[in-house]
Amino acid sequence: MKKKFICGFFLLMALSFFLTGCFSTSISKQISNSLAVQLPSEVEIDYEDDHGGFHGDGVTIANVQFQEDEAKEILSQIQNNKDWKPTPLSENIELEFYGGEKNDVYYTSDLAEKNNMPEITDGYWIFIDRYDGEERITEGEELFSESAKNYTAGIYDIETKKLYYFEYDS
Repeated sequence: MKKKFICGFFLLMALSFFLTGCFSTSISKQISNSLAVQLPSEVEIDYEDDHGGFHGDGVTIANVQFQEDEAKEILSQIQNNKDWKPTPLSENIELEFYGGEKNDVYYTSDLAEKNNMPEITDGYWIFIDRYDGEERITEGEELFSESAKNYTAGIYDIETKKLYYFEYDS
């Protein structure tokens, strides 16, 4: 009886480690897959993820600082991808990250501040609207008219060689 209990316990532990490993994705892979850029394997990523709320609601913010040679490679990947657009950000995306006023409505946001992202004037950005489970590269036209916000965004600052990542689910 004791042997069966011990064997069962170890089997359960092994299964839990296996399942945990199979269903988790590193933040580096998550950013690479979402933004269609291949991050260097040894790059340090500063991130915060508060997903886990009702139906997986939450926000993931991350920023990646690149060294000179890494920055050249990332910039090359971005410039060769038609989905990345040069700054400035579209009006709605600017409002989403920094807040501001549009049509007499004031939008508050602390996303840029939470991710230590300054206003970026020389860079590139991508916005992937995931509303209704579909992924669409947009300029955020429907960002404030949808009943929920589900998107992934990346903003690359050429001057500081830094990539900012956002994943928002509400």
